[in-house]
Amino acid sequence: MNGPAQYLHLGFILISVANLIVIALLIVVFVLAVALRPPEKQRLSTLEARPELEEAGDRALAEGEMGS
Repeated sequence: MNGPAQYLHLGFILISVANLIVIALLIVVFVLAVALRPPEKQRLSTLEARPELEEAGDRALAEGEMGS
């Protein structure tokens, strides 16, 4: 920590080794979080979950067609 930082020079990219390690660890944590998340229950759409809304929508649609 008291010495100068070590840098990698790859073409136009100049990055310190410490920052490269931090970036790599962030990517590893992200991949693990996505891969190890618990499976979700199957979600129903709003209309499937609440049939009374679907029936109300059908009634409104029928009334609208009749009134036209």
